[in-house]
Amino acid sequence: MEELKALNALAEPDIRQKFFAVRDEGAESFRPLEAADIYGLAEQATLHLGVPEDVRSHFAMAQNLLAYSWFCYPFNVAAELHGYISVEFALKMRYPKQSRASLQQLLEKAVTDGLLRAEGFTYGRIPEKQLYPKETRPPVEIVPVRDYVADLAEAMRSLRNSLAHGTTMLHMKGGSALLVCSEVINQLFPPPNDG
Repeated sequence: MEELKALNALAEPDIRQKFFAVRDEGAESFRPLEAADIYGLAEQATLHLGVPEDVRSHFAMAQNLLAYSWFCYPFNVAAELHGYISVEFALKMRYPKQSRASLQQLLEKAVTDGLLRAEGFTYGRIPEKQLYPKETRPPVEIVPVRDYVADLAEAMRSLRNSLAHGTTMLHMKGGSALLVCSEVINQLFPPPNDG
């Protein structure tokens, strides 16, 4: 059961972090998870400067929730939910005349309009570091989905609704969820002109 963390323990890592390990690129073995690993996941999910400042600020809250999950494990799930909310906020800014449309409708419109394309996602690429429960090993094979972008709208809507309407689910997938959210948001807005 979750409880308010004791004041004198606020700066200590959540005890559940000890159940995770990291295998660095090229390393043969796993090492204990560190705060820098979680921070790195939050940092990896970045938005380019062409994304409106209000959206970047909104998404930074999701990144900070993920970073602080080192101290409060459930913040992983809160970060994921906030990432989905940031996607919806970005879509409503991109399509201001459709402010009453649902998340799924807005995502489908972005797909139909060609704003979201499979090439804009890192799906299928293995990041430099992956987090695993200590007892498991990385997956042997990545199974391709029918159409990543077409399936994304339904998956994101379903995950967002599951979290928003209450769940006891806890996981360590906040980093991968925020990466996908950042890639959706980045595709919605043109990057800044570098010259």
